[in-house]
Amino acid sequence: MRLARRTESPSVIIAPFKPSMLNANICVVLPSPVGYSETFLQAHVDRLSAAVSYLQDFPIDIDYAFPKQLSPDNDEWLKRTLRVSWHRSVLNPIKSMSLRKFFRTHNINIVLAEYGLTGIGILGLCKELGIPLVVHFHGSDAYKNEWIERYQTSYKKMFAYSGALISVSRHMTEQLIGLGAAREKVFYNPYGIDVGKFKPACPLRSPLQVIAVGRFVDKKAPYLTILAFQKLLERLPTAKLVMIGDGPLRDVCHKIITSLHIEHAVELKGIVNQEEVARLMQQSRVFVQHSLVPSSGDSEGAPNSILEAGGSGLPVVSTSHAGIPEIVIHGQTGFLVDEGDIDSMAEYIYQLLTNSELASEMGKKARAHISANFNMDRSIEKLWNILEKCCQ
Repeated sequence: MRLARRTESPSVIIAPFKPSMLNANICVVLPSPVGYSETFLQAHVDRLSAAVSYLQDFPIDIDYAFPKQLSPDNDEWLKRTLRVSWHRSVLNPIKSMSLRKFFRTHNINIVLAEYGLTGIGILGLCKELGIPLVVHFHGSDAYKNEWIERYQTSYKKMFAYSGALISVSRHMTEQLIGLGAAREKVFYNPYGIDVGKFKPACPLRSPLQVIAVGRFVDKKAPYLTILAFQKLLERLPTAKLVMIGDGPLRDVCHKIITSLHIEHAVELKGIVNQEEVARLMQQSRVFVQHSLVPSSGDSEGAPNSILEAGGSGLPVVSTSHAGIPEIVIHGQTGFLVDEGDIDSMAEYIYQLLTNSELASEMGKKARAHISANFNMDRSIEKLWNILEKCCQ
């Protein structure tokens, strides 16, 4: 796992303190600078009194298992052996020394590790210094087969030491328990959004525009969104699809669009800022995302883009995948289809585009549902409570 380089001492970001946590110096450990799609991580940094440290790879030794198909006479085995030896013998001791000094200098008394693999990386140092550890899982770190197999021993050690493990969906809660976490240590705390930052859309008057926001990766299956939309175009030629995001599947998606001759109806926007996302959602009538479980086992946590779409007053058409049914209420705030079912997805998009009253009613219910159940203040308040409990 490649993480951000950092040559100077980690910076300290001080946010407004919370009275009940006045004596707690929290270190939020991030695997890299916050990505464009990781608005939930930025919220943690902005709203917690936190010393923020960026790590490159794991800062200390971890239990490392080679994939079963690799043998000592395999070139990849040799490369991995040399890489692990370099990190264990040279880089890890240097990084451990730097972090140890940082923790002591800033009197850190609790660590919040973002992502399970970051929790593995910081575990030994927390144990050495007697610092409580809280690990926040977000998605692939709880599901990806390769990581679960490779780090299963390390995960169990981390589960045993951690004061709390945070999941963002009830589906993920059960997954972590299935991996060996004690049920009493797993806390369900879904993401929240600031609904006030998203002006409500008006499906009654909006154009026939469908919007999708997310990385172009396997578990979000953007190519299936395109194929579903192509079926829709056969019935509604004036519809338009706007896709925001980037990733390894973007070129594939561009080629699919070209081969289907639907360039006039599908726009790949790439990465845009949060304000532009909000503006484009306001101008749309339906949000769509076709998440699924790829062969890697990777899965969603609770997709932030779907929260933002609902908060924008858009009905959502998505899949019954992982934590998505906890966000989208089928038949009330949107529609859910089985993974891979592009025919049903096309049909539901058609219903919403051709029935503005239905789209408007569902959009209003979606905004109310997100405001009541996925509120940023509530999510941060619960995170504070979890950290406070582990700090006692």
